[in-house]
Amino acid sequence: MKAEAVLFQALNEITTLGLPSGAPSSGSKFEDYVFQQLYVALRQAAGQSVFPPRYTLREVTYSGVSHQFDVVIRDESLTAIECKFRRGTGIDDLFAFLGKLADYREPPRGIFLTTAQSICDDVFCYAIAHHISIVSPSLAPVGYMIQRVKRDTDLFRRLQNLQLYLEDQGVPKQTLVQWQNEFRRFKAEGYLQ
Repeated sequence: MKAEAVLFQALNEITTLGLPSGAPSSGSKFEDYVFQQLYVALRQAAGQSVFPPRYTLREVTYSGVSHQFDVVIRDESLTAIECKFRRGTGIDDLFAFLGKLADYREPPRGIFLTTAQSICDDVFCYAIAHHISIVSPSLAPVGYMIQRVKRDTDLFRRLQNLQLYLEDQGVPKQTLVQWQNEFRRFKAEGYLQ
């Protein structure tokens, strides 16, 4: 979960770059920034590497086509990150991302990073159902919250249970409601900076 925490922190700092929305170069600059943040955070971890932005992953696919991902991390397994520097994100963005992931015979873990301030619940439910982590400014990743919350608290235990629900094949809508409730509590208790 460390990658999600680094990505959420990067989202909180992205405004310092002053990237204009709608400019074609802003998306690439956002991907470069995300890569740099991950590279710095993960370089000291043994056995982890972050590939350059817009990396073509040349692993075995069903179609025979190699797909490009905005950022790829290799540790015990592969993680592919899709970066969307946009005001809005729709479920079609997730369809496309999942399509690339599912083409691999050993699919990478997926993280969908978006700057969109508001995302409809259907997008989150679809991601939960397909085990894609979403990192957005509107809802902190569970791993990020777990890292920040004091141990031996009710909120910490609730977040750990939520993490298990996200990893299982639970009911996406119920899991999302619990996630939103825990995030409100996380903010109310002053953990969000």
